[in-house]
Amino acid sequence: MNEPGLPAPVYVSTAAPLPPGALTFGQILDRVYRLMRTHLKLFVGIAGVPAAAIFLFTAAMLSFMVKFIIAAQAAGNPIPPPVFPPHFPLMMLIGEPLLILVYALYLPAAIHAAVQANLGVTVTFREAYRAAWSRFGRYLWLMILWTLYLLVPIALVAAAIGVGTAFAWMHHPPGNASISGFPFFLIPIVALLYLGFIVYSILIMLRFALAYPASVAENLTAWASLRRSAQLTRGSKGRIFLAILVVYAAVYAVQLVCMLILGVIASLVALAAMMAHVTLGSPAFITLVGLGVLGYVLTIVLTILLAYSALTTVLAVLYHDQRLRKQSTSPAPAA
Repeated sequence: MNEPGLPAPVYVSTAAPLPPGALTFGQILDRVYRLMRTHLKLFVGIAGVPAAAIFLFTAAMLSFMVKFIIAAQAAGNPIPPPVFPPHFPLMMLIGEPLLILVYALYLPAAIHAAVQANLGVTVTFREAYRAAWSRFGRYLWLMILWTLYLLVPIALVAAAIGVGTAFAWMHHPPGNASISGFPFFLIPIVALLYLGFIVYSILIMLRFALAYPASVAENLTAWASLRRSAQLTRGSKGRIFLAILVVYAAVYAVQLVCMLILGVIASLVALAAMMAHVTLGSPAFITLVGLGVLGYVLTIVLTILLAYSALTTVLAVLYHDQRLRKQSTSPAPAA
């Protein structure tokens, strides 16, 4: 907190200044790389909040599952039945909304930090989340609207297919010979609808990809942010999709390299354990397995943090680039 009457501090970024005018595709990728390299610690720290929430939620679910399996084995059933414990639905009903709240807070914080970094200003972890918390209701409503646009049409079509299928099965019971050709008639329709769902989801995500940057940078409401994103992405969805795809592919390649290194290390440790005659169930074996699981979880968490940071950064860069492109192509005002 600053002392009363003193101006707020401004932190100048050490990254390259924002180039004037619209960027080429290569300049966009180079800009994302420079911002990630300069502000990696800040971006990863901000992304640590949803990663920690996911880790705690998953750990809670797994701990109850392990307890359930141990209780089943103690009761004399070596293979527990393939059902979830009774409290799992309650945990999902509580945990999933909490994760949505966490993401509704994280996304604007990460976007705020990336947008400011692209302008040459470095914010702190606290400042990023303070900016997100100041308009948390707006950002939560934006996430809800974005999800409804994505899921409601798909849910309606899926419900129509389910009702039609149930109606067909009611009029053609399983014992009827005419039902033998029914699945073959339904399979191509379901396959086409599945492809349609994928295309629709991609188009909706591209249409509203810049909604959060627009809301954060221009102080827009949820509905106005969706309209602004649709305006900014009009005619540029292919370019935006390709930029996001390349950034995600780079992050995925880093994840593959990390997993490959982890696999080589695990193989060498396993070979050394075999040469040392480490037996199954021994304390050394349990310790090695625990270290392997810990290394795997840490690798996954680190790559997830990197993916979150890279995707929010490329959205911030694309937002500024699209604003410049739209401003340069807009007609001049009448005299």
